[in-house]
Amino acid sequence: MKRYAVIFEDSAQANVISSYEWGCRVWGKRRAQQWARELRAAVFKQLALVPKGFPLAPEDDEFSEEIRQMVVGRYRVLFTIRGRKVHVLDVRGAYAERIDQVDDES
Repeated sequence: MKRYAVIFEDSAQANVISSYEWGCRVWGKRRAQQWARELRAAVFKQLALVPKGFPLAPEDDEFSEEIRQMVVGRYRVLFTIRGRKVHVLDVRGAYAERIDQVDDES
């Protein structure tokens, strides 16, 4: 089985860092580090093998390319597939707005 390369875009990395910083304040550094490692491991493991097995995101109809989502705990990982590469675009907490709702407010 061929594997996909998984690339965390800057926007997704910023989301993880923001959630990590929140986690440090609320849970403590050790638990926040554990959360970040588990999230990244789940994303890399699953998206490297079967990215097309995840459903389209509700935001999909707002974009010209296919946007899929993977749920990890209370986070939605939004990504697109380009050839043999999976681009992680956003990591959103359960209470975050949809991408198109945020864009409409700008």
